[in-house]
Amino acid sequence: MDYNQMPMNPYAGQELQVDASQGARMMEPNMMNPYAPQMFPGGEASPLPNQEYKQLHSFMVDGGDRFGVSCLCFDSQELLWMGNQGGHVTSYYGPSLQKYTSFQIHQNEDVRQMAPLKDRGILSLTQSSLRLSIRRGLSQFTFQSPDMHDMQCMLVTSPTSLLIGGHHTKVIDLDLTTVTERQKFEVADPGCAILRHTNKYICAGDTSGKVTLYDPNSMKAEHVFDAHSGTLSDFDIHGNLLVTCGFSSRVGNLTPDRYLKMYDIRMMRSMSPLQLIIDPTFLRFVPTYSSRLAVVSQVGQFQVIEATGTASLVMYQVQCHNSIIMSFDVAATCQALAFGDSGGYLHLFATDENVTFNPFHEDTDLADPVEPSQNIHIHDFSTPYAMVPMSYPGTGKLLSDWPDYLCEKVYRKPKQIDSEILRTMKVYHNVGYAPNPGKERRNQIPYMKTTEGTTKGKSNIPESPLGRGDDPFMAIPKRFRKVDLKYSKLGLEDFDFRHYNKTHFAGLEIHIPNVYCNSMLQIFYFIEPLRVKLLSHLCDREFCLSCELGFLFHMLDKQKGQTSQASNFLRAFRTLPEAAALGLVLAENEEVAGRVNLGRLIQSWQRFMHQQIHSETSPKAVMEIKPEVAEGEKEEIVTEGATADVPQPTEEAEKPVEEKTEKEKEVKKEETKSSKSKKKKKKGKKDKKEEKEAKKAAAAPEAVQGSVTEQPAEKTEGEGTETAAESPREEKEKKDGSVVNDIFGLDTVTTLRCRCGQENTRQNTTTLVNLNYPDCSGQGLNKGPVPVSFVQVLEHSLTLEQNTQAWCNHCAKYQQHQQSKEVLTLPDVLALNCQLENPRDLEFWKIQLMLLKQKDEGENASSTSSSPIPLQSTAVMCRYGRKCTKKGCRFRHEQDNSSWLQDDIMKIHTDDENDPVWIPFGLKVQLENGKLKIEEFSDDEPMPDNPDPNTKYYELHGTVSHIKDSKGGGHLVSHIKVGETFHQRKEGVTTTQFYLFNDFSISDVEKEEAVRFNLEWRVPCTLYFIRRNIKQFYDITVVNPITRSVLSDESTLINPKRRKLTFTPFTEEEYPKEGDIIGLDAEFVSLNQEESELRSDGTRSTLRPSHMSVARITCIRGQGENLGEPFIDDYICSHEQVVDYLTQYSGIKPGDLDPTVSNRHLTTLKATYQKIRYLVDIGVIFVGHGLKKDFRVINIHVPKDQIIDTVELFHLPRQRMISLKFLAWYFLKINIQSVTHDSVEDARTALQLYLKYQEVSKDGMDKVRKVIKEMYEFGRKNQWKISEDIEEATEDSAIAFL
Repeated sequence: MDYNQMPMNPYAGQELQVDASQGARMMEPNMMNPYAPQMFPGGEASPLPNQEYKQLHSFMVDGGDRFGVSCLCFDSQELLWMGNQGGHVTSYYGPSLQKYTSFQIHQNEDVRQMAPLKDRGILSLTQSSLRLSIRRGLSQFTFQSPDMHDMQCMLVTSPTSLLIGGHHTKVIDLDLTTVTERQKFEVADPGCAILRHTNKYICAGDTSGKVTLYDPNSMKAEHVFDAHSGTLSDFDIHGNLLVTCGFSSRVGNLTPDRYLKMYDIRMMRSMSPLQLIIDPTFLRFVPTYSSRLAVVSQVGQFQVIEATGTASLVMYQVQCHNSIIMSFDVAATCQALAFGDSGGYLHLFATDENVTFNPFHEDTDLADPVEPSQNIHIHDFSTPYAMVPMSYPGTGKLLSDWPDYLCEKVYRKPKQIDSEILRTMKVYHNVGYAPNPGKERRNQIPYMKTTEGTTKGKSNIPESPLGRGDDPFMAIPKRFRKVDLKYSKLGLEDFDFRHYNKTHFAGLEIHIPNVYCNSMLQIFYFIEPLRVKLLSHLCDREFCLSCELGFLFHMLDKQKGQTSQASNFLRAFRTLPEAAALGLVLAENEEVAGRVNLGRLIQSWQRFMHQQIHSETSPKAVMEIKPEVAEGEKEEIVTEGATADVPQPTEEAEKPVEEKTEKEKEVKKEETKSSKSKKKKKKGKKDKKEEKEAKKAAAAPEAVQGSVTEQPAEKTEGEGTETAAESPREEKEKKDGSVVNDIFGLDTVTTLRCRCGQENTRQNTTTLVNLNYPDCSGQGLNKGPVPVSFVQVLEHSLTLEQNTQAWCNHCAKYQQHQQSKEVLTLPDVLALNCQLENPRDLEFWKIQLMLLKQKDEGENASSTSSSPIPLQSTAVMCRYGRKCTKKGCRFRHEQDNSSWLQDDIMKIHTDDENDPVWIPFGLKVQLENGKLKIEEFSDDEPMPDNPDPNTKYYELHGTVSHIKDSKGGGHLVSHIKVGETFHQRKEGVTTTQFYLFNDFSISDVEKEEAVRFNLEWRVPCTLYFIRRNIKQFYDITVVNPITRSVLSDESTLINPKRRKLTFTPFTEEEYPKEGDIIGLDAEFVSLNQEESELRSDGTRSTLRPSHMSVARITCIRGQGENLGEPFIDDYICSHEQVVDYLTQYSGIKPGDLDPTVSNRHLTTLKATYQKIRYLVDIGVIFVGHGLKKDFRVINIHVPKDQIIDTVELFHLPRQRMISLKFLAWYFLKINIQSVTHDSVEDARTALQLYLKYQEVSKDGMDKVRKVIKEMYEFGRKNQWKISEDIEEATEDSAIAFL
């Protein structure tokens, strides 16, 4: 059903001057057309053959004895609405016309038109008011206005907009949501009597016989059809066809025209009129199969004819009994026609008795049926007497009216607590915890006697359907879940990030690829010495991860609770071939689809980052970089990653060329001494290749232990090893080393001892320690596992002793070697990889957590063992397996602990607050004379006043966990202990606190949560222990490496010979200073297309926005003699594939960014970023249009007080944003962006608009708001279009502003 229901009597309240003879002729039933149907004696018409419509009902409506039916309207529900001349409204349901509602809307004014609103109710228009009522009759609102007089018609243009017109020149645009007038339109006299609309026009008919076509936005008259010389009776529109009926003025009287005037509104021309045999008063299109018309006369005759054919001879008669037809309407299905006459009767014609009014009708709210009382037989004794209605007795009381003392609440005494629970209970935070003795059900007290035949134990069927599909115990807490971004048409500008972060620390966004490293980036940021070193680092490499980390850390420092994005860092990370070779660069769909092991990936990522930062910040490593070495390094990394099943760099690729040459000479000497025959000499020469493989095999166990930034110095000796000679060299390297070696460097000596007594010693520096877990199974048959503390595992991993197969130069063959490690120096930050990808290692964690839980519960009978804890995997599997019958067999058997683990491991749920923790919060590490000793040391316990120089005290800095999700691959979160320095800088308080960093969601947590892992959905990946009071051992002064020289640096140009200079560099006197005005604009290209989905309701939802990359940045002068001249106009070279250059909006062409053909000032993003960063640091003020998006894509933080955005200057609250093109045309009278965008032109225009704003603001802010309001009114009036032929009045108003 269409929104619009047109007035049935457009001339209500007016008197038509009709000839008396014509009127008598029209009212006389015997003077009908000779083709009219004949009458039966009873008064009903005899139906002619092949008639489509038959009369179903004819009855008097409410108030019909006094008032006629002034309007009819079919609803979008199966309802027919009627309004009469007495202001009464009645609705009827279905083809049977059962009365639905009936109510009064006005005391004495007639109802002139009605229109349904889909979900809100029915609109009723009278002469001076408009009322919205729900379909049950309750009033929603009544609208009245001084201009609401002699109103005649209305038109619903949208669900929230309504046009109201009448016999005057005012048309009111009403907002149905706020019930306020939006605006008023002036129309030509004599006003509007009928309103219709098409997709392009709003059509209004008046009493002068004309039909005017108006623009729906501005209500300007576009075309006028002069249809009838007298007055217009009715008209209707279907497609491009407009049909009218009316009266002609003949000899001073109005005579009905017996033809229909027809017009083609597409060609704006009249068509041949259609001759009729009746006097038409009402007409409606009935487009069932073709464009048919229903034409009705006032005396009750009507025809259904073809609009483009000849007149039909079939005619129907409405039995109006000497009354005239006052209203008429057609159902949406064209199966029913409704007529209302002046005698108060309603007539319904339909194709059959079971017609429907709407093709897809809405459900109608019907009254609940009244259930009759149930009859009770006198001999029925089972039915309760409460079903019999009974009145309360006037005197006396009912038997059920109990006295007050019988209605008091008496609480049952609680059952006495079991003595076993009291004995084993432990109090934690004023709450007692005790293991369930198993005598009763959890949280239940059985008062009823148990029935016989019940089975013991718990049922495997969960009580809730939740557990039948998924594990009900794996409910991930809300703070650990991954938060999905909701994109709107504005992207992420209206997303409330502060809802997920109430702190002043900055989170990291997740809408770009490879954001799995966000958790580790936060770990690096909160290591104060590393943050300071990277903030002070700057080099000439285009893709330097250390520089990008410094830029990112600077943004995290400046943000106050807002989010940042690591887009520039990840851009540089994606371009490194080493990262791609190690499998660290993921495609966009790999991380979302969950096809990667994030736990293994993040450990490989931090290993790569340690190596990369070491190579970028080490002066010696930078000088010795050669292309050949880099290629070899890449090959070695790939090979080693495939061997160890975890991609990691190798030692051979990291050794300088000089050390490799010295080593080869020593190997040749050793071969000469050890050879005793010519045969052995020839064999030794042939085995050079095998010797290299043997060295790799010997280095493989070391690589597994986490050697990342190794700098080995190997010595091959026959009798012993000289370690003292390496001390000066070690100290020198430590002093001149990189920031990674200074903070994470762990110096170790690895010794390989052959059976023949030959020893090979290698000294290297590792920055990561891979935890190696010992065998915790008990010795002997049916012995439970033994507990192993975390410090024992760490000490075992640092001083690992194992047997390995390696090449022996003395024996000239592969031999079994015993490998041992010795720690020389301790790092300031201890980085540990948990390596829980192996099911055996994961089972080790579960066993230790279970043993700790049993110990706290007092159930440690199975874990009491007097045997020493085995730290080496010496117990091998028994050859007989489960069939072994030897008592006390010293070999390991699968059945020793399988049955024990099957029942007890499943009891681990470490998400409870009272569960024990295995990882300590502090460590005390003592290294003296090559002996390592590690103990647990509480982080709350103060350090001694005079600490031992050979002892270091550590505290837990942070953990990174893998949150597993059954629906995807999960994600990574980090728990970080934020120290006093960061709290003082961000929060303004002095405290330490653990925080959960879940990308951009940050919340404070208890410190126990950082080390409490539920191994089902939360698995640890990395652990970081930091030296206590680490700031005392480092200079934490940040030195800004970006100086004024970056503005004039041309060394980063990619095409210095072909470049064409489009800007004027600064002179010595022009260099900007704090508070200077700079105009800025940036252009972007798209690296991937936007991903969206189309919903079933037709709306579009954005799944992932397009990935934009900056392509051009322009800065212009804001003061001085060269005002408006650019001093930066850099084109950014992109190493990634550009999907769309957006030339229409950016002005960037494909050749502009190509280094081989471009003649632009083509440079790197890092070089231009440094220029913008320098301007931000010195405190200049940027002026531009849409700078928030520009700085977001550039990935730089600019304080709000340094941004002046013309979007915000010329903007009213809760109104649309105005484009730069319209602002320039309206205020500056210039036409920009005519073909494409140009950043120089846009920046200069934004600066001119700012200067104009300053000029107007001198008269006060009231003047500014007035001018902006006038601009909005002008824009809405012209649909925000820029046209050349603007009226002079509007031009004068704009010039007056200037």
